[in-house]
Amino acid sequence: MCLDRARHVLYFSHEIESLKWLETLFINIWTVVLTTETKDADDMSNSIDKISKFMEKNVENNNIYVPKYLHKFVKYKLKRWVDSAFQARIMREDDHFVLSIPKTAGQNNQKQKNIIVLDKDTGVEQYSTLWSHGLAQFLELKYRRKLPVESLKAVFISNKAFFQRYKSCLYDLTGTLGSENSQSFLSDLYYVKFADLSTSKKKCYNQLSNKVAFEYSDWLDLITKESIKIGKKRPVLIVCENVEATDNIWNEL
Repeated sequence: MCLDRARHVLYFSHEIESLKWLETLFINIWTVVLTTETKDADDMSNSIDKISKFMEKNVENNNIYVPKYLHKFVKYKLKRWVDSAFQARIMREDDHFVLSIPKTAGQNNQKQKNIIVLDKDTGVEQYSTLWSHGLAQFLELKYRRKLPVESLKAVFISNKAFFQRYKSCLYDLTGTLGSENSQSFLSDLYYVKFADLSTSKKKCYNQLSNKVAFEYSDWLDLITKESIKIGKKRPVLIVCENVEATDNIWNEL
């Protein structure tokens, strides 16, 4: 949080009813993006420029109706929206997000599954988080769901700026910042000092030899065999990249 995700920004956003007029524009962008083939990053960049210009002309000619007071806003955001549409097209369920029923207060009786952002670093489902720049809207279109209104940021602050406000009152315990470079960087960034605490028990850490698999099926097979073998003597914790990998390994076990 303080180091790896220091550049992450916390936003407080609010919906503006006038932005509901953008729904038709989002639908048209999504339709064009779905029919556009791209081979590489350069090809995608060119496609974003072409689609943005095409959409801008359609808005100006009223082929896609957007109120005039939103035209400057649309022109400013159009490329970012098209880029978000391409991102939404390649994003996968159980990798970048999950479809799940919200567990927040007041939504316990809701039966419809929502698109919930997944923190890939920790695997935590972020129920109160929404992607910005139209990405949330295009993901809803991808699954043919109700299109939410685009929101604008009212208040925002980065993790770095937030923790720096504590100045000399910042205290923390960590077991993952052992390198000198990490400690030096964190010390310069937040003006903190470090002290080593001995563990209560001696570490029994034994690193096994690495095994490489060139096929996904072989990779699953290796993990399964090792887990079953070690699991006969002690518990086994398997850390996976995403929910999809977790399900695949579980099915193999």
